[in-house]
Amino acid sequence: MRQHLVLAGDVGGTRSRLVAASVGGGLLAQAEGPGANLRSSGPAAFDTLAATIAEVLEQARHALRTADAGADDDSSDGPAGPLADDPAEVAAVALGISGAGPARAAEVRAAVAERLVPLGIPAERLLVTDDLHTAFLSGGVGDDGLLVLAGTGAVAVRFRDREAIARRDGMGWLLGDVGSAVWLGRRTLEAVAADLDGRGPRTLLTEEVGAALGLDLREGHRPPSPTGDPRQDLIRALDEHLPAGAPAALGRFAPLPARVREDPVARGILAAVIEHVLDTVQALDPEAVLPVVLAGSVLTGPGPIHDEVTASLQDRRRSVSPAPDGLPGALLLARELAGRIAG
Repeated sequence: MRQHLVLAGDVGGTRSRLVAASVGGGLLAQAEGPGANLRSSGPAAFDTLAATIAEVLEQARHALRTADAGADDDSSDGPAGPLADDPAEVAAVALGISGAGPARAAEVRAAVAERLVPLGIPAERLLVTDDLHTAFLSGGVGDDGLLVLAGTGAVAVRFRDREAIARRDGMGWLLGDVGSAVWLGRRTLEAVAADLDGRGPRTLLTEEVGAALGLDLREGHRPPSPTGDPRQDLIRALDEHLPAGAPAALGRFAPLPARVREDPVARGILAAVIEHVLDTVQALDPEAVLPVVLAGSVLTGPGPIHDEVTASLQDRRRSVSPAPDGLPGALLLARELAGRIAG
């Protein structure tokens, strides 16, 4: 008997995560692949997304074949005949895709649907939404609440009946994304540059950035300065380590302020993020009645930002739920879609 599967995906700009599950049961397979954001990666990115979907689908079907073979081996009637090539049918697919907001949703859905046809998945079984929607649903707070996300980028959204009705930031690294990993990395490097240039206070972040780059930025002795000027050494190293036109790479320096939180400059960077998050929550829900879902590596990973934001919101009698990724929300949508199609 053929089983019915659902596929769900959390698709960011740099990474995608896919899972396959039975409609009413547990997970059967999972796979990771490159991200797919129409704005930053172009339409060709959906070819790699389709390959990742095909991979998780084949893994799930293999798991079902193996389980069926085991059941046949255990049966009193002896082994059955050859297994069907396709022991499962895809009942629904739900994908939360970065950049698939209202402005581009139809375009993204059409691009993905076209690539699922060779996998035997009809377009009517596909649901595409943005990754903010699935991140919010992953918090498990119901249909109304706030999402505050800080990962590579940063944005906050107020949801009512699962619809986004208000939004703050998400303006990109050049114009905003305050509190994101890119923002933290950029502020860290700016503080180090100011230290080396005498425009700002001395900070332990200089030693931390130097260690990350394999340089002695303070004296230029270990290894011997390639330029004779630690300031120029920093510029040269960043040119080598940060690909042009790829600001997301700044995120590699985001964890450094938390490592030296006793340093006044580092503490100031962390405090700015915490204050920004709290101010954003207050602005989007001044009545303080909505639950808050925290998402993204900056807000869900261990460290002072997560700890202090969570504690401060709870002190203000707000319900706080972490959502480390959007897969639970995407899986919820996939199962709901499967139910509507079956009904």
